[in-house]
Amino acid sequence: MADRIPVLDVGPLLSGVPGAREGLARAVADTCVDTGFLVITNHGIPQALINDCFAAASDFFDLPEQRKLDLKVGDLNIGYLPYGAQIIRTSKINNNTKPNLSESFYIVTDKAPDDPEIVAGNPLYGLNRWPVEMPSFKARTLAYFEAMRPLGRAMISLVAASLGLPADYFDADFREPTITLRLIRYPSHDGAEENQFGFAPHIDTSFLTLLAQSALPGLEVLTKEGDWIRPPAIPGTFVVNTGEMLSRYSNDRYKPTPHRVINASRSLRHAIPFFYGPSLDAIIQPVATCVSESDPARYEPLLYADHRRKLNLTNFDHRRKAAEQAA
Repeated sequence: MADRIPVLDVGPLLSGVPGAREGLARAVADTCVDTGFLVITNHGIPQALINDCFAAASDFFDLPEQRKLDLKVGDLNIGYLPYGAQIIRTSKINNNTKPNLSESFYIVTDKAPDDPEIVAGNPLYGLNRWPVEMPSFKARTLAYFEAMRPLGRAMISLVAASLGLPADYFDADFREPTITLRLIRYPSHDGAEENQFGFAPHIDTSFLTLLAQSALPGLEVLTKEGDWIRPPAIPGTFVVNTGEMLSRYSNDRYKPTPHRVINASRSLRHAIPFFYGPSLDAIIQPVATCVSESDPARYEPLLYADHRRKLNLTNFDHRRKAAEQAA
């Protein structure tokens, strides 16, 4: 079943080989209407940067609990999210009633205190929260973050081509992409309760996710036939999957595939997913190549900022409770 998730060499695309985009676009279209997952090789991200990011994640999660809690997320997902703080209530494939058996640290596009959005108090922008006793943590994670940006842009252009659009079609909507690097640590699944997962069955809510392969397995993908399969475990590659916003742009041609994480390795497992989404001011609506008289637009235009606001409330108990108390 693993062959349901193809392995694609994106090196020729990144180096500008004539015809490379068209060939890859066909393969992307095929897998996006099937599992919505693929694995990419020759992606151009130095392995040293990937290793450093994994190491930074491990170092952070090894800090004393109180020190991590000092950096706890607030109104936005920036900083530390402890065990028990997230229940995936938005899932449409499983009644998730238990919190994820994992802890996380969120890093967003790094802004200075005098950035206009910060000065203006825009509630959808915030400053990253860094552990001051670990100066190398910021350097290692931001180096990885910045290296991933051009790969994200390249994959967006490839998706555009797979939909029969010009390669630069999405450039305007991704002028200032909404990016989150989420560091995650999963304990062994041995301690899980019934209906509890390292990460509960869900779909990603951005446009694309790029996931560096972890040293230990855990990610599982749900096929249309109802089977849970794992992507090919090839060291040094990235697993790429579609998200909810791509589903809206493609008028459900590319439906995001549910997936989950179960860490059965009996060891601590780390993951560093890189979520790549549109600008907050982008209007998400089905593209012309995915709409016809027989298949009219299934979605009304959606301001991406509104989508983000809703997500910030739904799946995180500390914000739900605050909203309920304010009502």
